Amino acid sequence: MDEGQGHAAGPTVGEKNIVGRRKMRTEVSKFALIQATSVGDAIAKLSSYGVDNSAVISGGTDVISRNKERIATMMPQYLIDISGLPLNYITPSSGGFKIGATTPVIDVANNTSVPAVLSQAANAVATPQIQSMGTVAGDVLQEVWCEYVRNDFPCWRNGGNVCYGAIGDNRYYHSIFGGRLCYANHAGDLAPALTALNATATIQSQTGTSTVSMEDLIPGINVISGRVKENIVAWNEILTEFQIPAPASGSVSAFYKVRDRGTWDFALASASVVLNVSGSTISSARVVLGGVDVKPHIATSAQSYLAGKSVPLSEADIAGAAAAAVDGAQPLTTGTGNSYRVTIASGAVSKALRSIYTPNQPTVYAPLSS
Repeated sequence: MDEGQGHAAGPTVGEKNIVGRRKMRTEVSKFALIQATSVGDAIAKLSSYGVDNSAVISGGTDVISRNKERIATMMPQYLIDISGLPLNYITPSSGGFKIGATTPVIDVANNTSVPAVLSQAANAVATPQIQSMGTVAGDVLQEVWCEYVRNDFPCWRNGGNVCYGAIGDNRYYHSIFGGRLCYANHAGDLAPALTALNATATIQSQTGTSTVSMEDLIPGINVISGRVKENIVAWNEILTEFQIPAPASGSVSAFYKVRDRGTWDFALASASVVLNVSGSTISSARVVLGGVDVKPHIATSAQSYLAGKSVPLSEADIAGAAAAAVDGAQPLTTGTGNSYRVTIASGAVSKALRSIYTPNQPTVYAPLSS
């Protein structure tokens, strides 16, 4: 899900060549676009062409962007188009929902039946134009937006053996909760919301299908098919569907995103909150931060803090949950540093919790540019 060109900050010490390395994003390099006739056909074609030469395309907002950026390790010669497959749907199921992988993000944003946290997250993705093109699976599985990855630096993701983000400009796109190898944070807005809803995902491979939790789908940095990435989907596998279970009785939810620009930007931090309420008491809570870790960050301390609290929450309880949400934060201090985003993440939780019982609250905040 291409949300823009990134921040326009100048190079920092030790990386003055980053601007010179930036490629002109005006021309797409040649590739073959091959229509898949079924999920099985797509998998067979991907397997035939190989890990370095093939990739899946549907909305294409990230895949084509990577092509334009001339990232050497991310320019496949064959794109297998699955946009014509019957994977575009939002269907009620056992009190919950099933959402097909190629469903446009805007369909989720405009659906008044899905839980508020998910429709609000979808509505916060980029612009309406990108929401119309981009898909649910595309947002969840998109490549990171670290400027070093996107400018083809020889980092871990691009076949090298260093994370430039950990030691250079890490103000916007890197984890505040530690990491290993690659510190680039997961960029999607929908994955934290789906995680908060205890959603599962179905993956089809050459050997069959499997259903995994969102935590297992995006476990953080690992090596899949010889590539460093944060999700487990191999190059010749297809994520086909998300399943959202029926919400508990009395469940309420909200999403809040802080970004640097009014639109067309990724989260400096976001918060997805689901409260299960029995009477006037929170029986359980899910609090998941986005844009601050190499995966959707489950704020377990905040969840424990909220359980047993009375609703509507007092300002003291909101402040306590917001502080607990950033327990264990390890912001980067080498290079530019990104400790300011710890405060932003805490604030996003406050806003999400406050909005649940305050109608007509915005779900996105963009601070004024300096």
